[in-house]
This record gives sequence, C-alpha cells and structure tokens, in this order.
Amino acid sequence: MNAKKLTWTVAAIALTLTPAAGAVTLSQVGSGVDISTSFNPNIREASGLGLAKNQTTLWSITDSNCTVFKMDLNGSSAGRYPSQPSNCPSALGTTDFEGITYAPPLPGITDDHYVYIANENGNSIVPFNYNTLQYGTQIPLSGMSGYNSVQCGDGNTVSQDFANAGNSGLEGITWDGSHFFVIKEKDPGLILELSSDLTQILACKTLSLPNATDYSDISYDSTRGLFWIASDEAQRVYLYDWSTNSMVQSWHFTNADMANMEGIAFNPDNSRLYITTDNGLNSDSYMYTFSVQ
Repeated sequence: MNAKKLTWTVAAIALTLTPAAGAVTLSQVGSGVDISTSFNPNIREASGLGLAKNQTTLWSITDSNCTVFKMDLNGSSAGRYPSQPSNCPSALGTTDFEGITYAPPLPGITDDHYVYIANENGNSIVPFNYNTLQYGTQIPLSGMSGYNSVQCGDGNTVSQDFANAGNSGLEGITWDGSHFFVIKEKDPGLILELSSDLTQILACKTLSLPNATDYSDISYDSTRGLFWIASDEAQRVYLYDWSTNSMVQSWHFTNADMANMEGIAFNPDNSRLYITTDNGLNSDSYMYTFSVQ
C-alpha cells in the first residue's frame, strides 16, 4: 500500500451541505490504519464494524471465514475468536457476513458475551458467543412475525422487497439500547426495526438518501438519537433520523481510498466515528477515525 493512502487527510472530505449553526462536524484523527496486518493471519475483506460492550474495543467480521475479530480503538489486534481462521459450522450453511453489533443476550440466556451478525446469505441474524466460541441458531427475517405483513412505504411488504434480494440483502446491523436495526443494501434500500428477542419485524422504511446508490453499514448514535449510515458506492456517510426517515447531514469522501467503506461504528464515550474498508481478498483493509463534534 502506498504512502499516499496512509496519509489521506480530512481535506478529502467535502460536506454536501453548507454547515449551519449546530451542524455536526467530522475531523480526521491520525492516518488510516492497516488493520489487515494487525492480525496474524491477516484479516481480509473486513465487512462490518461494531462497538463492543465496554466501548473500548471494536468488533469486525470478514467474508472469508467465520472468525470474529476484536480491535483496540487504534486498530491494533485485541483478539480473534477463535484464535485461528475457522470454518463455518455446517448448520449455518453458506455464509456472507456483512455486519456486526453487540447486544444483550436473548431471553432465557444469562451469559452476556454475545454479538449479532448480519448474514446476507439467507438474510438472517446469527448470534455468536465470544466466550464459548459457539454460534447460535441463525434467525432469518422470513421466520419473524411481520415478514409478510409489515409495509415498507414503497407499496411492498418486507417479504416482497426481499423476494429477489440476491446479493443486495442484509448489509448492516446495530442496537439502539432497545431494538435491533438492520439495513438492506439496495433494490430497494431498506431499514428495518426488529424486536429485542428477534421474533418480530416492528417496522420497515424505504431508504432514499440523497446520492446514495447502496447502503453498506449502520451504527446507532446514542448521543444524538440518530444513526450513521455508510454508502460504499456513493462514498458518502449519512447522519440519519429514523423518526422522519430522512437525512440530517451527509459527508462526501472524494478520495478513492474510501470507495470501499463497508463498516461504520460510533463511540459515544469518546465521540469518535470509525470507518473500515473492504478492499477485496488480495488487498489490505483500513480503518479511519474521525472526531465528531
């Protein structure tokens, strides 16, 4: 990777709207960090990002296998689960992990060491216990109540909009303290609210954020009560209001190094936004950090 990539600066960001009083600002902190080389063997195709329960580390996953990665906030390795690349359990079938979030254990479980993974293949949520290294039974959207009845605002139900999702299915997942929220990549882009026990689809909205052609990850911002959404193809990050189904603000990353952003996570403890890139199986993934004010 050339030095230009490592010294990418905030000058490459263009705010799509003229900042108004009270507008949120992003300022890059340091340089992009090669997170692939933080791990041995290297992590490739970092496909999602989520803040850990303790808010001092980050979770990531990959398309390549069923290993879950943990990073310090500076992008260095804080562990991998299991410690070596892992084949996926046969019960999961073919996987395409795209998003990850911490959330409390499901009802009846007391072990509070769970993350939840958005699996695009099958459009399901996969619980993973990083204490026991066990994957739970994946929970498909199609098995949740509301799948055939909840409307998405485009004239279709959830089931109709997911009928031919193919490789445009679930891309991100986050937890707002009460419920899960997941996003569908495109055709159409959707955001769904799921119950805390993952048995119900509570609501669905069609995403039509300005200039966005896809949606690659989502993270809840408890400071503002809003969501951060990344668009890989548009090279944009959006601050999104679920209550109005609209953009509050957006940023355009004009540098080509940010063209493959697949993970986003906001940390309310230090007011930092973290973005990771998936540059393909044969290229390193990077993490960029921004101060949010």
